[in-house]
Amino acid sequence: MGIRLNQFITVCIILTFFACSSTRIGHEKDNFTGHIYEHKYNGMPMVDKPSSKGVPVMTTLYIYEPTRINQIDDNLTGSPIVSEIKSKLVDSVHSDQTGEFRMYIKPGKYSVFIKYKNGYYIPYYSGIDWLSIIQVKPNELNTSNFDIRDTGFIYE
Repeated sequence: MGIRLNQFITVCIILTFFACSSTRIGHEKDNFTGHIYEHKYNGMPMVDKPSSKGVPVMTTLYIYEPTRINQIDDNLTGSPIVSEIKSKLVDSVHSDQTGEFRMYIKPGKYSVFIKYKNGYYIPYYSGIDWLSIIQVKPNELNTSNFDIRDTGFIYE
């Protein structure tokens, strides 16, 4: 019985060690951070009321290789919500209840998309051919905030 108890204690210690260790082995710190906010309907500033920062959103931010407009499937709706992205997924990160996300990603250029409703939201267009390009620079904290602008219109 003593050997089994020692084995049990050893397994518990090992599991505790792995549970407390970081899942990002080999990276010193996060280098890409920001917030995701949702704006519903008209968010334009008024004379007596400034524009709102938006409501924080718990969602997933997807990081893809730089993506061109012809690499998405939007079912010809003209919506910023698309159903399919045909470039390579690099990584993803979840935002918390304050809308904040943090992650490490190799320096480079990427396209970002936000999980929203039943698809992927395109936060902005980068020129006439590219979708929501970000550049993560080496040896610095790269901060980007993303806004989901839900006008209330149904695009179907």
